[in-house]
Amino acid sequence: MVLRIFTCFLATFVANGLARFGYVVLIPILILSGKLTQNQSFQLGIAILVGYIFGAFFITVLHKYYSLERVAQYSFLIIACSFFACSLDSMPFIWAWIWRFLAGLASATLMILAGPLSLPYIKERVRGSVGGFVFSGIGLGAVASGFILPSLAEKNITSVWYLLGGISFLAFVLSLLSLESLHPAKKDSKQIANLHPNFFLWLLIISYILNAIGYLPHTLFWVDYLVRDLDFSAIIAGKSWALFGIGAALGSLGSGILADKIGLKNAHIIILLCKALSCFFALIPHLFWLNISVFIMGFSTTGNVTLTNALALKIAGKEHFSDASRLLTTYFGISQAIFSLLFVYTLSTLGYFWLFVLCGVVLLASAAILIPIKDSKISHNK
Repeated sequence: MVLRIFTCFLATFVANGLARFGYVVLIPILILSGKLTQNQSFQLGIAILVGYIFGAFFITVLHKYYSLERVAQYSFLIIACSFFACSLDSMPFIWAWIWRFLAGLASATLMILAGPLSLPYIKERVRGSVGGFVFSGIGLGAVASGFILPSLAEKNITSVWYLLGGISFLAFVLSLLSLESLHPAKKDSKQIANLHPNFFLWLLIISYILNAIGYLPHTLFWVDYLVRDLDFSAIIAGKSWALFGIGAALGSLGSGILADKIGLKNAHIIILLCKALSCFFALIPHLFWLNISVFIMGFSTTGNVTLTNALALKIAGKEHFSDASRLLTTYFGISQAIFSLLFVYTLSTLGYFWLFVLCGVVLLASAAILIPIKDSKISHNK
């Protein structure tokens, strides 16, 4: 079971830590090096978000023929292949876009499955802490990306793709050894119980949708904001982004511990208020406050993911947890894909200042929506 939990940690490390957040530090370097135009570089960042939309559908289709564990293994392999594919500079831009899209699809799949493949098998009294470890992979991946990738990319961007692909392939190999099939294929759709979201789950979904919008300025534009808008070097911006990863690694663990002490909903609201605060700190053009901003965003981002999964498990119950996770991730993926495109095309008009203000307000709304949920009255979906 320990190795299984570690593999689920690698799922979040590879899916969000590397495939999603690792690319953030490469955006300005790809632009300034002439490898890609500004629009192309942003489009590759968006491609993975578009792929996120189809993660739940990917699981539904493959689960008719393969176990959930096998689906996760295939997802590791797709992400590894996507990194190697992006290293081929001679290929047209659409080649890289398609592979980034596939990486998004596989990343969403791993993020959906990381909880269901691990948390239901853990005792409830330690579930928050174990869930925190599993989702700390998001932050640790961002830390590694921020400290290692900028220096490596400035020397040879191709080597970055090789490094990321190699790490992902090793995770794939480990998944073959550690993920015993506990969720067999369901060839008969009648075997699959339908999830009918109750009021509390809909509140959680709406809150998660607002999160998908509110965290975009930091997780898509941060390094570019520091390098091309505030004139910091790519190395300094990369180290600043690493603070997102450090915060993310601590956030998943800290939020789990906080939830064990004050309850899931209360912990969730506090984390979301911190997340909104990080957007307002980003408005202060001083490196100290910028670093505080990105650290808090990292802490609250994985804290939000951890607590959302734990709350979804409590609301929907073990039987419907994987379905609830798919539903949450699908709405999250659709929202972040739509608004990332909207933000890219309105950035020149809106500007980073008003983008951070807007998203700070959206995150305040995300916290407020959770207030009606009563921890003691949550009942499982029947």
